[in-house]
Amino acid sequence: MLIMLFSTIEEAINKLSTFKEQLIQLKGKYDKINEALRANANIEEIIMKSGPQPSHRVIIMTTIPYPINMHIAPHYAWLVNKISALNDNISYIINEIDKVNNYLNNTKFRDASVAIIIDHESKKTKLVIMP
Repeated sequence: MLIMLFSTIEEAINKLSTFKEQLIQLKGKYDKINEALRANANIEEIIMKSGPQPSHRVIIMTTIPYPINMHIAPHYAWLVNKISALNDNISYIINEIDKVNNYLNNTKFRDASVAIIIDHESKKTKLVIMP
């Protein structure tokens, strides 16, 4: 849950725009991490389908003439799912900030205080304008 309080509507519009830009940058960084992890998750899936179940950071595959140690971190698929969920939450918050900004730009009372409550889990947003 994200709760933001502002003393004026102008301050809310300015700070929400800045906050939105920071969230967009953060989302871009998560996208890059997600792409890097997705390749490892695909490799992990192939290894799991071939037989060995990765439960440690090193898998020893018996080959001729010598065994090969494969250093992987298991659970890349889990990490990809978690980062995707974070990206979805960030996208939801960005969309809600856009909606609130559009509403505040059309509001006539510029000296009013503003409270914004964004609950990304239950997908509800509350905007309170206090004159």
